[in-house]
Amino acid sequence: MVFAEMMFDKETLKKYSTQTIIAGVLMLLVGLAGIFMPTIMSLVVVTFLGWLFLVSAAVQGYITWKTYNRSFSAWLKPVLSLIAGVLLFVFPIEGVAAVAIMLSAYLLVDAFASFGFALDYKPNKGWWLLIVNAIVSILLAVLILIGWPVSSLLWVGLYAAVSLFFDGVSLVAMGVGARKLAKEDENK
Repeated sequence: MVFAEMMFDKETLKKYSTQTIIAGVLMLLVGLAGIFMPTIMSLVVVTFLGWLFLVSAAVQGYITWKTYNRSFSAWLKPVLSLIAGVLLFVFPIEGVAAVAIMLSAYLLVDAFASFGFALDYKPNKGWWLLIVNAIVSILLAVLILIGWPVSSLLWVGLYAAVSLFFDGVSLVAMGVGARKLAKEDENK
């Protein structure tokens, strides 16, 4: 019995295979766009993070206002989130350098997760693409650290794009493999 058969019933594989393929294609396309426009992708990454911090500050601030408005320490998190978001908008280039370090850490964690999932997913079709994804993520993390901070503006977008591209390829392969597995079971 293969891993997907043990973990998922055929109906679940069939149901989510199309969604997995669509998500993979979208990630693949965004990755390709970022590969050809890495500086823009870097600024998009920083802008996105800036908005996340600002929205987070608003939500945290609202909850603090409603529940702990008299506690000074409760206001630290929303205030720090607000400051981080504003700083990313005011100093986007420096934000990219900071994001480069965080991206390197993310890529190392992504590589670890991809290796683990590949071993769990083996021998299903496409499992080896998860290994490729993990190896590429490790290489990208090391390259970020070697060129930091000088090359951050160019490479952050490129690295995010390459990682998205390979994540997309992996998802497409997994979705196609799940669809085939579900169809094989129907034919039995």
